Formats: sequence, structure tokens, C-alpha cells
Amino acid sequence: MEFNSSGSDSEALASALRAPTFSLLGKSDQLLICQSWKEPQHILFQLANLFFVSGFMAPNNKYGGLFLHTLLMVAFLITTAWAWNVLCAPDLFFYSFAAMIINMAQTIYLLFTLRQVKFPGELEDIYEVLFAPMRVPRMLFKRLVSLEYAQILNLHAGEAYAMQNLTRTDRLALLVAGKASVLSDHHFLHHIHPREFLDSPEFESTRSGKEDKYKVTIIAVTPCRYILWQRQNLEYLLVKENFLAAVFALLLERDITSKLYAMNDKIVTEKGENLDIRLPSVTGSMTYQVPPDNNEKEGFMEKQNRSQSIK
Repeated sequence: MEFNSSGSDSEALASALRAPTFSLLGKSDQLLICQSWKEPQHILFQLANLFFVSGFMAPNNKYGGLFLHTLLMVAFLITTAWAWNVLCAPDLFFYSFAAMIINMAQTIYLLFTLRQVKFPGELEDIYEVLFAPMRVPRMLFKRLVSLEYAQILNLHAGEAYAMQNLTRTDRLALLVAGKASVLSDHHFLHHIHPREFLDSPEFESTRSGKEDKYKVTIIAVTPCRYILWQRQNLEYLLVKENFLAAVFALLLERDITSKLYAMNDKIVTEKGENLDIRLPSVTGSMTYQVPPDNNEKEGFMEKQNRSQSIK
């Protein structure tokens, strides 16, 4: 009788410790409240959770993603060791090991994409001055100057890049090193310096598939190196890369404007004074200005020839 009474008391105590809960299915379940707490888990378990918490505090940027997957990889590695050596749970071991491999692969991929792409000294200068301020990624610039789309060529002093009325305008070149001159009917127009396009006006004024010739002669004053893009290859790349196309359009427009300013001193009035091409009234009247003497007429005609090629 005493045994039965003791059993009844135990059942009553267990019932009193149960709290009613409700599942998602609408059925009443009984949740047993812990009567006694176990000792804290192994130090590996604590360390793994510390890495989990730290990883999920990573910022939302490209380096934050690398930080997140690196810490998750370490956390799952520690969890794998805890499951194998302490808990002896094969299912938890294999799940943790698989998660560690996945995060390791993601970490390696992010390191590959974030690696610093280096260029030769002359191309590094081109990138830092022209393309880096436009936030062009290094990988995209590397593709732009790759052999698939571009060539790096040399010009000797006195060698012509383009001849007036002879060379087709089916390419675009960016001067990397050296100095070139632009001539029209053997009259000097302006110089071209490094990090400037050799033929931006001609490239912009000619459409793909149209056979046109240069209206000026471009000759190397000193030994030159330049990047050459064939029009068809470059336009194919710009169609696929819209952001790069917008950057190229801006660089070409700025380069053409610089060439116009370089020829500003060659435009004169009837009184022999220089005109400012920035004034709208001057821009509209340049077509109708007729210099009075031969020297001013030569300067005016040179400007007209170069303006026609820009248009």
C-alpha cells in the first residue's frame, strides 16, 4: 500500500509540473518544465556559438560577406569537432561538416573576386586617372584592355597613326605614353598628350559600318605607346557592359571638349582678338567668321576642318 501511495504521489507531482500548451494543429500538448539543469556544455560548443554570433554581426557589404562566411566556416568546424569527440553524434557531425565545406567554398570564391588585380605601370596610371574615379572595377578594366578587345602598339617618332583622307575611321586609340601632333593640310592644330584619345572626334562622328576617312593627319612627335580598339570589338563589349559604355561616352565627350579648348587660340575676330568658344553666341557664329588676313584665315580654316571631323 505504501508503494502504491508513493507511486500516486509521483504521478501527481509530475502532473502538477506539466503546463498546457497548444500546437499549430490545435491539439493540446503538455510541456514538461525542467526540474534540474545540466552542467554547461563542452568548451567547444561555447566557442562555436561565439563564432556564430560574431559572424552574424557582419556588415552588409562585400567584406562583410567574407567576414560572415569565414566565421561560419570556423564555427561549423568547431561544431564538427564537438559532435565527433564529445557528443559522439554522427548525424550532427556530418551536417556540420557539410556546412563547413559549403562556407569554405564561399570564402574561397569571395577571396578570388576581391583579389587586387595589378596592371603594368603604364596601364595602372591609365586606370587610376581615368577609370578609377568613375568606379570602374579592376576586373572590368582588365577585360577592356585584354587581347580579346584591345592591342598595345608603338609608334616611332615621325610615324603616322592616321593619314588625312587615306586612313579609315574604324578604330579608337588612347595614348599611353609619348606625344603626338594633329595636322590638317600640313597645318598644325594641337598636340595630344598621354591619357588622351588620339581620334575621339573621328570615332564619335562615324557610325559603325560606315566607311569614312580621317579629316586630319596624326603623327607621333616622340616614341609613343597607345591602346588600340577596333570599332567592332569595342562596340560589342560596350553593348554587353552598359556601365562601361556610359563611362566611355563621358570620357570621349570630355576628350573632345579638351581638343576644342586646345584650338581656342586659333579662332580670331576681325580685330585680331581671340574668341572664347565657351560663349554660345561665338559657337553659333564661328561658321560665319571670315578672318581678314592670310594668317588668321589659316587658323580659321584649320579650326573649321577639325570641327567638321568632330561633327
